[in-house]
Amino acid sequence: MRKTLCAGFTLLLWLALGTFAPGQQTGTRAETLTIAGTGSSSPLISLLFNEFQKQAPETTLHLISPPLGSNGALKALASGRVDLVIVGRPISEEEFKSFGTRFDFADTPFIMASWGGSRRNGFTLKELAQVYEGGLTKWDTGAHIRLVLRGSFESDTLLLKTMSPELARAVALAAQRPGMAGAVNDIETAYLLTKTQGSLGPTTLGLLATMNLRLTVFPINGVAPTLENMKSGRYPWRKTLTVVLPKQPPPAARRFAEFLRSAPAQAVMLRNDYLPVAP
Repeated sequence: MRKTLCAGFTLLLWLALGTFAPGQQTGTRAETLTIAGTGSSSPLISLLFNEFQKQAPETTLHLISPPLGSNGALKALASGRVDLVIVGRPISEEEFKSFGTRFDFADTPFIMASWGGSRRNGFTLKELAQVYEGGLTKWDTGAHIRLVLRGSFESDTLLLKTMSPELARAVALAAQRPGMAGAVNDIETAYLLTKTQGSLGPTTLGLLATMNLRLTVFPINGVAPTLENMKSGRYPWRKTLTVVLPKQPPPAARRFAEFLRSAPAQAVMLRNDYLPVAP
């Protein structure tokens, strides 16, 4: 009788510990992956993580919101407050000394978009410069062009300035004009563009797709911003998303970074106007 009771007690103890034999675990340890980055990546990361969870159901996502932006995300990674970041601008070698691994994983056309604006042939770079400096103020319909600006050191502003020297000067001038509409991050910019009649501002084709926003997108120098034209080089303006990991990444961060190079991840990107970057 005593042996039977002892055996029963031992079985209950094993059940309480979740194990039936030494070293044999019945459950998988849950992990939370904390990600920060440029706002334009946030909706895409959510979609990609949903696909990733199919192979890692024990992992949950904490996506920092509102977005920290590229600069803020890198600072958070350096201080150990996040596990992985997505940036939308180049990283200097001096900055990279604080981190462990980086790689580009997706490109999407960098575009000029509007709600209600009409311009039959889009814009040349010279005409865009005229818009920012205040010389070209109306749409084809006669309605006023309402610029939506970003901060001087935001990645989209920096991308605009790389498009031509004329545009770089004009963007700097626009930032000094009083009464201009401004947005703090990529998500806010996209929403502001949709809520402002006659708006015009920078965003990406991929962000519009992942947020399911319908805006008018303009050709630049006569070339439409499509994945095909970007891939061929005819449309050279793009926003590249880059993964940055700490020197000792948590297992979940390492696995998710590896997943971004997989066929299922690339299929999600292509469905949402992102071109996967070859390893």
